[in-house]
Amino acid sequence: MNYEYAIVRTEGDIAILLCNGCGIKIAEGTSHEDREHYCTLCMSGNCKAKFKKGG
Repeated sequence: MNYEYAIVRTEGDIAILLCNGCGIKIAEGTSHEDREHYCTLCMSGNCKAKFKKGG
């Protein structure tokens, strides 16, 4: 499945939804809305993690 806004990576045969702000794992599976998803810390403005680009 292709997503335009959601960041979904596969690890083996498991799809992982990642935070658009910092890149941490939010959820597993493929039934995610194609929108930007953010972890609780990014939404509160207190996240210190940096998004790791790669793939």
